[in-house]
Amino acid sequence: MRTRLTLVGLAMMLVASACGARLSGPELAQANRHGGSGVSAGSATDVQAADQTATDTGGAVGGGGSGASGGSLSGGSQSKGGGAAAGQAAAGGSSTCGGGGATDVGVTGDKVTLGNVSLLTGPVPGLFKGAVVGTQAFFNYQNSLGGVCGRKLQLDPRDDQFDANQNKAQYEDVISKDFGFVGSFSVVDNGGAQVLSAHPDVPDVSQALSRSHVAVANNFSIAPIVPGWRLGSLNYFKDKFGPDVIGHMSYFVEDTQSAIDAIDGEIKAAQSVGYNFVYHRTVEPTEANFSSDVVAMQQRGVKGIFFAGEVGVFVRMAKAMKQQGFSVPFANWGGNAYDPAFVTSDAASATNGSIIDQQLAMYAGQDNIPEVQLFETWLKRTSPGQNPDIFAAYGWESGRLFVQALTAAGAKPTRANVMAELKKIDNFDGNGMLAPAGPASKRPPTCFMIISVQNGKFVRADPPSGFICDRGGYYRV
Repeated sequence: MRTRLTLVGLAMMLVASACGARLSGPELAQANRHGGSGVSAGSATDVQAADQTATDTGGAVGGGGSGASGGSLSGGSQSKGGGAAAGQAAAGGSSTCGGGGATDVGVTGDKVTLGNVSLLTGPVPGLFKGAVVGTQAFFNYQNSLGGVCGRKLQLDPRDDQFDANQNKAQYEDVISKDFGFVGSFSVVDNGGAQVLSAHPDVPDVSQALSRSHVAVANNFSIAPIVPGWRLGSLNYFKDKFGPDVIGHMSYFVEDTQSAIDAIDGEIKAAQSVGYNFVYHRTVEPTEANFSSDVVAMQQRGVKGIFFAGEVGVFVRMAKAMKQQGFSVPFANWGGNAYDPAFVTSDAASATNGSIIDQQLAMYAGQDNIPEVQLFETWLKRTSPGQNPDIFAAYGWESGRLFVQALTAAGAKPTRANVMAELKKIDNFDGNGMLAPAGPASKRPPTCFMIISVQNGKFVRADPPSGFICDRGGYYRV
């Protein structure tokens, strides 16, 4: 279980921190030694069965269903301070452009087949199952509207088993059979990046994690990851807490390359706008005793804390601080803390008052916006037991981005004309569920929102809706 939590945390850091680091060979080897006992598997077969269940109950293909109208979601998020948000069109239906026939690999007169290569089994079973289920959920929703130009969308999920060579092999097989890729998510996606580089005509609408995958010209990520950090939230906190607090900061980082790269971007960006760090330490993912750190922070007058890691380590540190009567005005654990484990009854008293900045709407349901409601409705129909995690949210929005391009390509989609349409989409916010970003130019998101922890619950603190977009750009390392 520890391996699973650590890797989830690392993957979330890669997404939330806009840092393109990858797991190193030794890290992968270490994870493989741990195994994955006690965690239920989530295979491609499971996802296909979930799709069939949704179809059989009338909740997916062909079954319009509660409130899932196709034309109601146009327009983007509301941004604070005049920041522009994306206004991409809603997903397209089939009423005006049918009859194109078979036009390219994976395309027939009545369906388009897309591959998804994610980490599903291996030593950490079910790790990123949400990415597949989220993508399938959007396909089910789109199919309920008639598909795209009369063609239904069919997902071909593949499992890389936490192995870069297997990731590469699955990409090679999918390219020979399917139109392209949608919603793939894996910490070993550098294997597939080699294949995509050799096939620049194949569209890949997936959240790339490794630097080699991010760099591939035919990858279109909904929140592109580049080394560095957003400045907006750092400026926001600087103004909120003042020079005395940001001049007495501490940071901790888990001893993995991905976490180290993530915190490196954040710290350099913070220092560029006046933050000063008086205490820092690299910690092991399994560390449980932070008493000496609390003493050291007290002695050095620490008034704020950053941490790059996974939620279990955050909770242990917060508990140690509470037990020793030490609190800071500014406890920002980062986007990874938006996790039920951070506010359990056991953790709530220690984490109460924490503040989190993140670049997605509150996709677990706290945000009452149409896109989140639609996402949750179709996720439950597709796989009733699937939590609305960040991986499912990224799969869902990757599906939306792909469908926008496929719809624009018209009745006779080819890899070339869909690629051409993807290259035109450079302001995407997933109908308000994502901070605006540029998939075509690989422009990372810079807008953000603030979440506070109050009495064991996550609460949207600022802005009341949408994202704050006027506080700074992006610091590139």
